[in-house]
Amino acid sequence: MDAPFDAGRTASAQILALELDRAPLPYLEGALVNPVMQAGLVLLILQKNRSITGPLIARIGRNRAWLKPYEVKTAMVLHPRTPRVLAMGLVQFLWWRDLARVADHPGLAPPLRRAAERLLSIRLQDLALGEKIALARIATRGVIGMLRRQNEPMVIRALLRNPRLIEEDALAIAVTKGTPPAVLRALAEDARLSLRPALQKALVQNPGTPPATALRLMQGLSTQALEELARAPQVPTLVKVAALRMVEARSHPE
Repeated sequence: MDAPFDAGRTASAQILALELDRAPLPYLEGALVNPVMQAGLVLLILQKNRSITGPLIARIGRNRAWLKPYEVKTAMVLHPRTPRVLAMGLVQFLWWRDLARVADHPGLAPPLRRAAERLLSIRLQDLALGEKIALARIATRGVIGMLRRQNEPMVIRALLRNPRLIEEDALAIAVTKGTPPAVLRALAEDARLSLRPALQKALVQNPGTPPATALRLMQGLSTQALEELARAPQVPTLVKVAALRMVEARSHPE
């Protein structure tokens, strides 16, 4: 009998708890047939041991008792060596925060990461406001597309602090009809994006933008942009009048 294998097969639970985080592969293989092996020790292997292989993880996945705890499911999905079929079958059981971790894990297979993003998008409507805010701060690109459709200003403000959000996302919010004024105001007040001319113009053109906010943003627009606003067919009358006056003032300064 191979010595490391036999050592793992016969060790007590206390010894396993001390050895499994750094034990070699033969020891791990022996430990998996040890009668004292339990889910907590399996979790230790998954989280700490660098010797674990895909086939060994697959063996763990075939034991329902070990796989039952949520923490074991999560550790298996997050492990880069977990066979894809096994990980794809388990990802559906994860909660939103761990789904976000999967979606953001660069070492995991792209199909698994996309599956996590799809699940997040589906479950988004059932999340509490605080959970949506927390998710918005860490969301990946695939989830940002769903979050930017939210009407809660606090969610949008959190999304604006997400470094993955780009100008195109902000523009998509700004040009959408029916976007709540509070959300448009949040865009206009964002320090990172509010100075972008394209976003300023989009916000000014949106009828839902509060008048005071629109007039403030117009101050930073070019004369050409103001002239375009004055001629645009669906721009609020207040904006058109203000744009004409600003153009006139710039053309004939006192």
